[in-house]
Amino acid sequence: MILSDGDIRRRLDEGSLVVEPLDDPELQIQPASLDMRLGREFLEFQQTNVPCIRPARGTDAADYTRKTVVGTPEDQRTLPEFEDENPDAEISERDEFILHPGDFVLGTTKERVEIPDDLIAHVEGRSSLGRLAIVVHASLPYDEDVFVWTPEDGFGFHEIGHIVENEIQARAVSFDPKTLRVGTHPITNYIRNPTKRIFRVTLKSGRQVHVTRDHNLFTLDEGGGVTRVPSEEAEGSHVMVPDSLPGPRGTERELDLVDFFHGEDEIVAYAADGLGEVAWTDDVVSASKRHYQSRQSAPLSCVPSGGRDDVTDVAFKQSEFRLPRHLPVTPEFGWVLGFYVAEGFARRKQVKFVNTDRDYLDRVAEWFRQYDSSLSWHDRGDGTHGLTVCSALWSRIFRDLAGAGSDKTVPDRAWNWPDDVLAEFLEGMLDGDGTRRDARDTLYTANPDLANDAMYLAARLGLLNSAYSRDREVYVEPSDTTCESTEWAVDFRIDAHKQGQYVPVPTELLRSLREAAGMRMVDAARAMGYSSKSSISNVENGEYDTIKRETLRRFCEAYAAAGADTVRLDQLLDGDVRFEKVVNVEETDRVEPTYDLEVQPNGKHIENFVSGRGGIFLSNTAGIVDPGYEGQITLELSNLGSAPVALEPDMRISQLTFTELKNRAEVPYGEERGSKYQGQSGPQASRIGGDAEFGGDQ
Repeated sequence: MILSDGDIRRRLDEGSLVVEPLDDPELQIQPASLDMRLGREFLEFQQTNVPCIRPARGTDAADYTRKTVVGTPEDQRTLPEFEDENPDAEISERDEFILHPGDFVLGTTKERVEIPDDLIAHVEGRSSLGRLAIVVHASLPYDEDVFVWTPEDGFGFHEIGHIVENEIQARAVSFDPKTLRVGTHPITNYIRNPTKRIFRVTLKSGRQVHVTRDHNLFTLDEGGGVTRVPSEEAEGSHVMVPDSLPGPRGTERELDLVDFFHGEDEIVAYAADGLGEVAWTDDVVSASKRHYQSRQSAPLSCVPSGGRDDVTDVAFKQSEFRLPRHLPVTPEFGWVLGFYVAEGFARRKQVKFVNTDRDYLDRVAEWFRQYDSSLSWHDRGDGTHGLTVCSALWSRIFRDLAGAGSDKTVPDRAWNWPDDVLAEFLEGMLDGDGTRRDARDTLYTANPDLANDAMYLAARLGLLNSAYSRDREVYVEPSDTTCESTEWAVDFRIDAHKQGQYVPVPTELLRSLREAAGMRMVDAARAMGYSSKSSISNVENGEYDTIKRETLRRFCEAYAAAGADTVRLDQLLDGDVRFEKVVNVEETDRVEPTYDLEVQPNGKHIENFVSGRGGIFLSNTAGIVDPGYEGQITLELSNLGSAPVALEPDMRISQLTFTELKNRAEVPYGEERGSKYQGQSGPQASRIGGDAEFGGDQ
């Protein structure tokens, strides 16, 4: 539950929430948030001081930042022992801090807070400053799809707004920045944000996502570490997308038609040795009940889901055609269903397949014959063959699984099928409405949702893929009209010369590995088979933005052979992510509420999820203040605009919203946890060197 203004006031009055000094409660307490004021201290990043930051070395952060305090000398005296504690700080007599375009600084709230162990606070930017391009945090619109796993449905797509508004228990598909392995991780918080302008980010492959202008994507820094890039600055960058998606947690190898049609009045269950428990409803009259019982049957609306296995067949009422309760989900079933998506259509009592290749239709017919299905053939006289499966039951199964008409797509439950079934599903679509080439296969469709699903399907199967669309005019002879439509083409590759083969150059990492290997540039060039050391110097000196994977592998193999630790290069080459170029970031006409997910188990490592058309890794951006935290709050401030902005101390800079926890935190932030930011005063640079992965105990 998010605290309202009355809840916030009551908490402040009783002392279970502390915010001090709270200079103007009437102004600062909003309907469901609390405005925080800007302090006088800032940490600026001096980018020329060090070649790169190594988190494991605690001195680097200090080398990289410089503290500035704004205000009059009288203001400075209000900061206890400031000069003793900060001998290198710059004392500015200006009463404002100028944040220039592209700058990133750490600021601080004027207020000190104490968060009780039954609340969590979210730090968000004020929309008035956001309109000046000063941002604190960002997010996604309601209808942006996120690929998650839920206990009820397994893997599938959910709108992020739906997940947040309903606080759906789910696991997001995320990558581990330490290993670059993709897996599922629990969603640990649900964040609702203010109304913001929505932007569209498009990658070279056709992948696309709608985000606020400053929502972070991921790329590599010079040391080979994962770093964020705001969408506003991402054009031309190579950002992370999944190279593979995790398989199902539990594999669906059969389709249980009793559960599939659960509660249907028109579907009847039959059993040779009795149905067991039947929950007869009042609308089943006595005569009908006796009729069902005489045939050892019952409507599915009266048969409990997940009941006894002695139910052997299902059928429509007044139909003699029956199917077994359990339909095996086999690769051949996957191929037939994929072929239906590409070349089939369904009416109430028929499923029809049309193709110029009779062999494909023979394959479809052979699969249906195993269930004694009624089939009919027809030839159109133009070289096109048609196959009709005459069955209302089959029609209903195929329509419920994959849709009908122009809306056919990958079944929702297919994400929980084995890879061999999904591979044949893709083959069926390509055989039905695709082309085969030596270098790639291409699926054509007028359905953008199918194009999106096909790109995720390719990632699941480890195939490189891209998509593009084009407008087409189709002449319809019987009506003498021309129809305009958009056709999507999705390319699939097992291997590719260019696509997905480039990685942002980790210049500092490569330089340090060469030094660890004890090589001069000329030695490295010789070991890799290059004729000149310039091949090495051009890479190390950043002459190129990206490097081919095959070239990076040559560096890796040469330095590993000389004894250098190339684990990070191995992760970049063999992890579950790859990089694609952002070709366009454009403003849309959408201004609406936005949402975000926290995916950060135990506060560690994972801070991302996959979303958008085709799949793009996005950062969870909301700032979290943990239960038990005491101190001022460090603010991450960026100017994404084109003009400098003056930040004045005491101005309202951000908002805190408070969410009440279902249960109090068992070990809140603080001394018992050894929490490294507890009690902080003023802006604090990263203390990531204290994290466990870098030898600390956090």
